[in-house]
Amino acid sequence: MIKAIIVDDEKLSRNTLRKLLEIHCPEVAVIAECEDAATASRQVELLHPQLVFLDVAMPGKNGIDFLKELDNISFEVIFVTAHDKYVLQAIRFAAVDYLSKPVEEQQLVNAVENAAKRIDQKAASQQVKTLMHNMQPRNNPQEMQLCVPSIKGFQVIPISDIIYCEAENTYTNIHLKDNKKILASRPLADYELLLEDSLFFRIHKSSLVNMKHIKEYQKGEGGVVLMSNGKSLEVSRRKKEHFITFLKKVFKY
Repeated sequence: MIKAIIVDDEKLSRNTLRKLLEIHCPEVAVIAECEDAATASRQVELLHPQLVFLDVAMPGKNGIDFLKELDNISFEVIFVTAHDKYVLQAIRFAAVDYLSKPVEEQQLVNAVENAAKRIDQKAASQQVKTLMHNMQPRNNPQEMQLCVPSIKGFQVIPISDIIYCEAENTYTNIHLKDNKKILASRPLADYELLLEDSLFFRIHKSSLVNMKHIKEYQKGEGGVVLMSNGKSLEVSRRKKEHFITFLKKVFKY
């Protein structure tokens, strides 16, 4: 059994989540329910849960504040949140599981399965640390960090260090500064969606580029971009018009 705590200021939300867990995730035992961060801190210290379902938006101290005040995070976290664009972006970058209210059954089952794997592997909650970094006030999404799943586990990289992403079957090669490269165990389409608000553009079916690392565009049928690492990448004919429009917007042409 997975020992879990639910932290949410709304009683109805706590009751609903507990019932969904009883029906669809019998491997989860809810050992406490908390309506605020202070109560949650005490229960975590007393009960040592393996999993915490944490509401992001609570009066007083929110879910992120609660995590920041803990000396050690030895449990997995599944966030429960409404659709706050900035919060969701930070959560996705950190590769942390989250549930959108109202909670859907399959979404809950998938999140619990992911958490159970990490608990079995006794994986350190690097994702939560990345999330807290991303939740600091920022003016630019490129200042955030990205938690990249690989065959070794997770690697954390600054988004600004990504020069371009390249499809490799169902995986993605992420090319970084200093000629470094990570093979991520997610398809390029996932990164296209994840980074769509962070000045990335998919110029070709196999290439997603960081606009901040483009040094030159050379005209052609589709054209070619020269990246900051010296790599030349083809722009597909189908993408050319939208790419040039985006290019002029980014660089105030």
